[in-house]
This record gives sequence, C-alpha cells and structure tokens, in this order.
Amino acid sequence: MKISCLLTIALSAFSFHFFAAIHHVTPSGAGLMDGTSWSNAFPGEQLQTVIDNAIPGDQLWVACGVYYTTATIDREIAFHMKNNVEIIGSFQGTETLLSERVFTCGACSILSGSIGDVNIDDNSYHVISNGTGIDNSAVLDGFVIEDANDNRSAGMDEGLGGGVFNNGGYPGNSCNPSFRNCVIRNNFAQFGAGMFNSGHTQGIASPDLLNCIIIDNHAYIGGGGMDNFGLNGNASPSLTNTIVYGNVAEGRAGGMYNWAGNEGTTTPKITNCVFAHNSATDGGGLVSDQLNSGTGSSGTSNPMLLNTIFWGNTASGEGPQFFLLGDASFTASVSDIDLTGQDFPHVITTGLNNLEADPLFININNPIGDDNCWLTEDDGLRLQHLSTLINMGSADDAPSTDITGTEHILNPEIGAYEYIDNTGFKAVSNHAELSVSPNPARDLILVKGFTGQNIESRVFNSLGQEIAKINLKDNQLNVSELPSGVYFLEIQASVLRFVKD
Repeated sequence: MKISCLLTIALSAFSFHFFAAIHHVTPSGAGLMDGTSWSNAFPGEQLQTVIDNAIPGDQLWVACGVYYTTATIDREIAFHMKNNVEIIGSFQGTETLLSERVFTCGACSILSGSIGDVNIDDNSYHVISNGTGIDNSAVLDGFVIEDANDNRSAGMDEGLGGGVFNNGGYPGNSCNPSFRNCVIRNNFAQFGAGMFNSGHTQGIASPDLLNCIIIDNHAYIGGGGMDNFGLNGNASPSLTNTIVYGNVAEGRAGGMYNWAGNEGTTTPKITNCVFAHNSATDGGGLVSDQLNSGTGSSGTSNPMLLNTIFWGNTASGEGPQFFLLGDASFTASVSDIDLTGQDFPHVITTGLNNLEADPLFININNPIGDDNCWLTEDDGLRLQHLSTLINMGSADDAPSTDITGTEHILNPEIGAYEYIDNTGFKAVSNHAELSVSPNPARDLILVKGFTGQNIESRVFNSLGQEIAKINLKDNQLNVSELPSGVYFLEIQASVLRFVKD
C-alpha cells in the first residue's frame, strides 16, 4: 500500500479568525499544529480542511513534499480550490516572506492521486476537482499535480480531467480558477487527462495558466494534455509561458482538444507557449472542432496563438501539429509552426509573420534537462544560440517575463524561455528602437535606430572576446569576412546580438 499512517488532528486545532492570515502546512506537521508558523505547521492530511476554513485574503504556504487526496481508498475524493484564497506551494519551510521562495528545481509540493496499490487502476479519479462558482481569485501556485486516473466511462461528469477537472457546465455556472508555476503530469482520463475544462450547455470554464508545464498525460480517447469542452457553452482558457509536451491521446488531440459545436465557443489564448512531442491518431498537437453533436457545424472554435512554437508533434492519421473539424479555424501570429504534412483543410486560417524554421531547441528529447530539474539552464526547450527565434517575438500582448520569471529584454523570444547567452551578452540595448537587420546576415547588416555616422563600435565573438574595432559608416556593417557564428555589436553602451550565416 502507498498510504502511510497519518496523524489525526481535531478540528479544534483551527483558531477562529476575522482577518487574512498565512497558514503553514508541511507533510507531517509540527509543534502545536495550528498553522501559525513553520514550527507549528498543520499536517498534510489537513490541507483540504485548511482550504475550506480559510477566509478571503488568506494564503496557504505549503512546504515541499507529497500530499495525497485522501488517506482512504475512496477514489472520488479530490482537492478543490476556493475563491480569494491563494494556495502556494514549494516552500523549503524556513521562509518568512513570499519573495524568499525559490524554485531551485521547479515545483516540489506534490498533490497526488496515488492512493491505492502500486498500479494506477485504483488511483483517485481527480487530483483537483473544482465546481461551479470558482473564479480567477482562486489560485494554485507552485505544485505538481500527478497520478490521477478517471478511467470511468465518459459522461458529463465522469471520465474527465484526471489531473484537474474544472466543472462549469450548465446555464449560469462557471469555473475559472488560476494556476501558476504548476506541473501537471502523469494523469489519465478518457478525455482531458491533464485538465478538462467543462463549459458545456451555456456554462463557462476558462481557467488561466501561467508558467505551467503539462507533460506526459494520457487520454484513453481525446485531449491528452487538455480538453476544452465548449459545446453550446464556453471553454476558452488562457495559457501563457506554458509547455505542453509528451501528452498522448489514443484518439484525437495529443496536446489540446477544443470542441465548440452547437453554437458554443472554444477560443483559447495561447501566448509564448511550446507544444512539442505530443501524439495522437489525428491532431498530434491540437484539435479545433466545430462539429455539432448532431449534424452540421456551428459556434466558434479558434485557438489563437502568439509567440508560440508547434514542433515535433505527431499523428498516425492527419494533422501532426493541428487538425480542424467542421468550420473550425486556427489563428497564429508571430509563431513558429512546422507545416510539414499539414494538408488542407488543416492549415493556418489567419495570422501574420509566422515562421517555419527549426527552433533549434537545446534538446527537444529531454525537456527537463540532464539535471532533472525544471526551470534551470539546461532545460531542453530553451533555444540554442543560433536559433532564429531569439528576439523575434511580438511585445504586444506578451508577458514581461518568461516561464522562469526572467525579464524579456527588447522583444521576447518565440517560445516559453528567454534566451540567455552564457557570455552575458544577450541582446541588450539602452534604446528600445535600436536593432540590426537582416539577422542572421551574410554580407551587410543595417543598424537601425540612431542617426549618427562614423561611430566607433566594437565586435565581440560568442566567447566575449573583442575581435574588432570598427567605425559604422552610413549605419552599415560589413560582416562578409566573419566566420559563421554568433556575435555582439557594441554601440554607445548598447549591445546588439547578431548571427552570421
């Protein structure tokens, strides 16, 4: 059995309070177990009770460790969130300020559905199950969500959303929580193994995800990573700085399924994200579906991509990156999408300034890196120094930081990670309008953004070594004699990065 004996704490341990507070939780608890400090932390088995008793403005600080949905074998028990309460994980257990929390190896507080024997057949149906009335003031930040298995036959409330089930279906209902800095992994369900957002029949389910990783989830039918069920309703989540990787659907949509139909809406906003190595029969990366539940096609299913990469997704049938049904559409702007095998009608419907270039990830086959820690320098979905996606994203409607919290300098990258060169010379400019083009270049580079001529400048190689002093004439630089590689041009205390083909 995977369940260990746990301490039982009487409800009287909770002090009645009238003002917002911080409640500390550790796996085994400590001291008085009243949550007032790390030395008097609530035990993990009381986590849901602490959430339920929290008042608006409260924060729960949850230390690293494993927290099970239940100490029983009842598969229907799951965690649930609460409006105006922030559940914040991945503390080492010594912090006195939220700013002292550091993700040294990504999220380390684990919410687990692994409650039965060693196999998954008796795991919890959901790790998190949110009902109607939840809004974006309900926050889960800094957790791993893993090992649920909703293998029940699919219905309106069953077989859906192993890791997270956001149930906002039916008229007047809504479920729109916020997830930050979370990893959703190794969950199973018929539909939406990682997350299922149910806004069917005039309901709404449109959560916000920021700096999240949805990885290695498995749908027995469709939507391995996420399923947005907006049939005659609305399921339109927002994903920012989020990685959707290695998810599998035995039917359609390895990464994300979006079903509108019956005049419904699924218009997820996908910004600075990466969809990679997801697989399915059709629509390895994503499915956009506008078919009615009966006959015909209606509603609006239109995923909207900005600064996003779709690469290395596969389908044994059609649409390796994305697959469109009915009159559904796919909007992408300033994104990098492999269009190999994307035959009509599975094509980009609208959008501007898209690329179809190999992103040059550090290692697409090892997204977490050799250190087995997320959000570190060797993460495989970072960009190599020769990538043409560096500084090529649109700053309009883009986040100010990347998935690690690193601020974007000049334009953001396309993808989830800001490029940081180990020389320390990342394209840094004191003047936002200063730029070089073309980039990469072969012969002449035009330096834009200043009007002076014959300005003395310096060129450095990728090792930070100065290789030349030059005078820019007519804002041009001749690079034809340089070997291929990455260089940095210093102009009046500004540094611009350029690539020589």
